[in-house]
Amino acid sequence: MHHVKINSLAKNIVQHIIDNKEILGADVQTLENGSTVLAMKNASWEGGRLVGEICMGGLGKVEFSNFSLGNHYLPSVNVYTSFPIVSCMASQLAGWSVKIKKEVEKDGKMKKKTVFQSLGSGPARAKRRGEKLFEEIEYQDDSDCAVIVFETAKLPDEEVMDLVANKCKVDPTEAYAVCAPTACLTGSIQVAARIVETGIHKLHEIHFPLEVIQDGFGTVPVAPVAKDDFAAMGPPNDAMFAYGKTFYTIKADKEKEAELFELLKKAPASTSSSYGQPFNVIFKEAEYDFYKIDPGLFAPAIYTVNNLKTGHTITVGKLDERLLKESFGIQ
Repeated sequence: MHHVKINSLAKNIVQHIIDNKEILGADVQTLENGSTVLAMKNASWEGGRLVGEICMGGLGKVEFSNFSLGNHYLPSVNVYTSFPIVSCMASQLAGWSVKIKKEVEKDGKMKKKTVFQSLGSGPARAKRRGEKLFEEIEYQDDSDCAVIVFETAKLPDEEVMDLVANKCKVDPTEAYAVCAPTACLTGSIQVAARIVETGIHKLHEIHFPLEVIQDGFGTVPVAPVAKDDFAAMGPPNDAMFAYGKTFYTIKADKEKEAELFELLKKAPASTSSSYGQPFNVIFKEAEYDFYKIDPGLFAPAIYTVNNLKTGHTITVGKLDERLLKESFGIQ
């Protein structure tokens, strides 16, 4: 995998969006330092799909599908990758907190004020390698460019992009940011496209060995677009918790299989002590403090795992139609 350059692969997708910006609904800006910012708030379905693939460093595919919930017809995404650790954990995971503070005068005193803050995902993380997680991931990317994805309505300026370029050790002219808030079509699509990554992240949290995971496939509803970013926090998460389905292939020795299959029973969202209500209700009851929510909640509803060494398969978890309908506001 060391010869695969995920930032270069993602840049190819970025260039495709730039070349077709009017069709895909992208607003492309070149900053004074030469960095490029793609605002995808008003992007098309195809534009949103491509953002999902950028997040995966060009090593995953995102395709649209659909499903029925009673008489209700809803869109969904199918996501798959044969490079799950690199595309999901080294790229798609939103693990880089990018923050810029400036000194401002207030009441006669100089204080630091946060002027930009957003979680960054995408292949730029693999260039920076600043998270503890990368101690477990051998992959390194020697691309001469860096592509980061920000889930924000506030676009990054030259200072933000200089920081990204510096941390990734690339020239600012080779730094690209793809941006969209949660409350837009692209936001709903790209969060749904994290179904395989969310599943692997939960497996990592319960100490399931990442090295045995070979392939990942996932299906999840695309949440209806909410009225604002705060309201939009809930439905995409609930889609994952209540109706997200994942399939993974692993290579595990027969002697280890029973232990791993037992561990999998801890993975689905429904095993969490916080599970049962729409996420926005849970968040409100937690006084809007993420640390009061059981992190085990952030997982798909269903895991199916096929051990290629034995041919055995296990499925754990459950679908929750009631929760999904309540979250989506379906009457």
